[in-house]
Amino acid sequence: MHSKSPALALALLAAGCVQEIDKSTGKVVPLSFKVEIEGDVGSEKSPLAYSATGRQFVLDIRAVDDQGEPATWFSGQVNIDVAPRGRLAPNQSNTVTLKDGEALGVPVEVMRAHGATNIWIEDRGTDEKPGSYATGLSPTIHVAHPTLREINETDIPAASPLDGDFVKVNAEGRTLVVTGIAVDGFYLTDMNDMTAGFNAIFAHTHSRPKGVEQGSVIEEIIGTVVEFYGFTELGFPTYRVGGKISNLVPVELTGALVDQDTEMEKLESRLVEVRDVTVCPLGDGFATFGQWVVLVDPAGNCNNGKGGVNIVSALSATGFDPADHAGGKLARITGDLRFHAAANPSWLIYTRSDEDIEVAGQ
Repeated sequence: MHSKSPALALALLAAGCVQEIDKSTGKVVPLSFKVEIEGDVGSEKSPLAYSATGRQFVLDIRAVDDQGEPATWFSGQVNIDVAPRGRLAPNQSNTVTLKDGEALGVPVEVMRAHGATNIWIEDRGTDEKPGSYATGLSPTIHVAHPTLREINETDIPAASPLDGDFVKVNAEGRTLVVTGIAVDGFYLTDMNDMTAGFNAIFAHTHSRPKGVEQGSVIEEIIGTVVEFYGFTELGFPTYRVGGKISNLVPVELTGALVDQDTEMEKLESRLVEVRDVTVCPLGDGFATFGQWVVLVDPAGNCNNGKGGVNIVSALSATGFDPADHAGGKLARITGDLRFHAAANPSWLIYTRSDEDIEVAGQ
């Protein structure tokens, strides 16, 4: 029985797990654990606030036999986990010892829980003494869904704290706007978190997204958080489109900013622009991936990419050929910001149309 599958566990329990006899005592191994939580667990209509730091719950855990009676004869170590959304805090032990069938007042610190989740107890045993795989779930804990900033905010560039989680984005009272469309998804920005940063994401639809256009307001979106070479995506999303807004204002990237990964990470998937840039000679990246480098910092270096960003425009700005401007200046380039760990420079601007590139002097 997989420790991350509470629904499966409950189904098997309801169907009646195979009873296992402890040959040393003749007792039936407990089929489940009763788990109670002291204090507030929120509700669907009034969830607890989302927390990137730990939130402590106090558990009472009791072993229950096949008759539903306290299994006071059971003593041993059981495992603690959080499922399906959340994780134990770094310093939280993932085991607890039951004596005479119970462990009361057990503090368990949980972090980054969201939506409906449970604390999971399981008798996995050890290599020397395999467990019964008896299980038990706490009452459901209801936590608010994370905002785009809470999904993305991290001290580690090129990483997401919710990587791998199936997430419903908190859009309540917020304006989530599509800033650009790609052949395989769209860029989404939370207009309510513009100052704090970390407020945008790429919704990876894997094909041309339907029903959205630049400026569309997304009222609801759900998907799986995935890191693709350090670029945070919301994979295979389902979404609902509302209205539309115009006059999307890009953030200007400066020469001092483009080499600071920690600061650039805050702007990943945002609509950005660079001004008065120098076009570097086209290299292998252009021939292979359609990427061409511009120096944002006048003191930058085309050979190593320092002070520059990659531009990707072949599928969007079809009327512009960077080969005609190598070594020259461009007044402005606008587009959505991406990261790719294997690219050099690692930060890339994906233009949306011919209007996103302005030639100097025109």
